[in-house]
Amino acid sequence: MNHWELLIIGLIAGGTIFIGLPLGRIRGLSNNVRSALSMLAAGILIYLLIEILGDAAGQTSASIQAATAGSGSADIAILLIILLIGGFFIGFISLVAIQQKWITQAAELGAKRLSWMIAVGIGLHNLSEGLAIGQSFAAGKAGLAIGLVIGFTLHNATEGFGIVGPAVREGRKVPWKTILLLGLVGGGPTFVGTLLGSLWTSTALSVFVLAMAGGAILYVVKELFLGVRRETAQQFVMTALVLGFGIGWGTETITAVAQAGRDTSSGQNIIREADGDVISRSDASAPQPHISKQEAAEQDQIVSDMLHEKAMVPKILPDGTKEFDLTASTLPWQLYPGQVIQAWGYNNQVPGPLIRLKVGDKVAIVLKNELPQPTTMHLHGLAVPNDMDGVPEITMDGMTEGTQKPIQTGSSFTYRFTVTPQMIGTHLYHTHVNDDFQMDMGLHGVLIVDPASTSVQPHYDVDALYELASFKVDGSESENVFTMDGKAYPETPVLNVKKGQRVLIRLVNASAEEFHVMHLHGYTFAIVARDGNPLSTPEYANTVTLGPSQTADIAFTANNPGQWMFHCHILDHTENPSAAGDGSATHMADMGGLMTFINVN
Repeated sequence: MNHWELLIIGLIAGGTIFIGLPLGRIRGLSNNVRSALSMLAAGILIYLLIEILGDAAGQTSASIQAATAGSGSADIAILLIILLIGGFFIGFISLVAIQQKWITQAAELGAKRLSWMIAVGIGLHNLSEGLAIGQSFAAGKAGLAIGLVIGFTLHNATEGFGIVGPAVREGRKVPWKTILLLGLVGGGPTFVGTLLGSLWTSTALSVFVLAMAGGAILYVVKELFLGVRRETAQQFVMTALVLGFGIGWGTETITAVAQAGRDTSSGQNIIREADGDVISRSDASAPQPHISKQEAAEQDQIVSDMLHEKAMVPKILPDGTKEFDLTASTLPWQLYPGQVIQAWGYNNQVPGPLIRLKVGDKVAIVLKNELPQPTTMHLHGLAVPNDMDGVPEITMDGMTEGTQKPIQTGSSFTYRFTVTPQMIGTHLYHTHVNDDFQMDMGLHGVLIVDPASTSVQPHYDVDALYELASFKVDGSESENVFTMDGKAYPETPVLNVKKGQRVLIRLVNASAEEFHVMHLHGYTFAIVARDGNPLSTPEYANTVTLGPSQTADIAFTANNPGQWMFHCHILDHTENPSAAGDGSATHMADMGGLMTFINVN
């Protein structure tokens, strides 16, 4: 979704306020019915008052808690407290001042005056709704932004009647010109907020606008109650109030479901957790990805090439620059037999292709984004120029942090740098936008930097690569499928070596969240490098621990013939999820995950 499409749907979300406004043309209703309709509008406004003040107070409380725990700024917490109280004061007292001025000038403007005040209060509220749509878009959550529009569209339709409720109660017929202007005041801010939110995010602005809206709506509700206090059919009138509150709650619930529910932009159903993490789940109503036997064989070959470090062949530009073209897109990928997911990968593979460089190389990595979300690339452990580091720019409270604007869908970016001796070793490249989600969908790969001359590095007969990664499948809220070079056992690649050969295995942890403890049976190996840095004194062990994005090179001489298991020592990382293989007292665990064999012949 581009900016023009976003602005169009923002216009639709705000424009639906005109659905309820024409009710202001109704005439000839009894006093009881008019009063009931007025209370229906009041009920909607009362729910809005509770919802928006709860939102503003919640953001302020979270800031106070963060400051108290030492993880947030006390200055920001104090600012939000001032904006919350000050905004509420301004929203309420300013309308009191306006009322007093209008009363002294023209007391007969009662219903018209109240409609304008309601429009102002709802307009401030709708500004915050527009900000939510725009900020969702700015964060790369196109599906979430559309979901919010659906909810706000229905909600704004009821708000239109809330604006003209006083006129209906007094039997006035609102002119079409006035209806148009009231709609612009009440619904127009949704469009403005959508535009601002897509360009600039600010917690402070959100709290202030919500607080002002709360103060304005509280004043309006007071006026509506004063208008019906002498009606005789109070039970009938107050029933309408409760009904209005229910309508307000019901339409807002749709918004909440859209905000915390599904985002199908990735080709899967997405669940957004309370902490902002995003997971995928299968849905019987959605088409499941599949691959043919030929595609499965092609994927197996990709995995074998990765194990044996078959690197991507670059273009050589006229100035000698090595150019690597990467395209980030969605693709069906088989993790193990029976488990095919809609993954996100580079150049139609998971992990992405191996990039191999030498000291002195001039490099250009052209990343084209064909994903439904923005993305960037971070070259982990490489001291590239700051503007090539791939940290996405984020603006919060007027401050911009990061080094690169996210690459939008359909766009590309070129990362340029020259390879230095400091970069020698085994490294991970990965997405740096919505990391937990995008990395667990497959957006990662390995980059190896060699010295300019191979004579200065140790010689190994076998140089192999295992990239360890994680996925969230079948509705799991945590990483539950673990792969080696993109495959879980029994499809993990097996390494065959000959007796007496010197073997180097490069290990890369591309999991977004999990540590892995890799253990090789039958051998004590030497850890010769960590995070690309050679160790002056090797560490001898039979397990090696890797945190997220860490790498380690291990070496051994294959002098012990046999078939030796190589696996993670965190045991649930060596299982594949299965309804009949949960490792319980009644079912055997379904072996899988980070497990393979090294055959020494």
